[in-house]
Amino acid sequence: LDDLQERGMLDSTLVAVITEFGRTPKINGTAGRDHWSDVFSIVMAGGGLKSGQVIGTSNSRGEVPHDRPVHYNDVLA
Repeated sequence: LDDLQERGMLDSTLVAVITEFGRTPKINGTAGRDHWSDVFSIVMAGGGLKSGQVIGTSNSRGEVPHDRPVHYNDVLA
């Protein structure tokens, strides 16, 4: 990001880190976490986006969207 900013390219370049699933909010029986498509994180920078935003929240247990849920299709549109 610093390099893109220094070159004057950050506003015209969208950098996104997206996965197709999150992880379960609870540890499973084998001390790991399973795939969980209900809640996941996306990090986006540049592309003229306003910085420092957090959009949407999960419930207190991290199990389901609570406020302003965002679907993959919303991001890819």
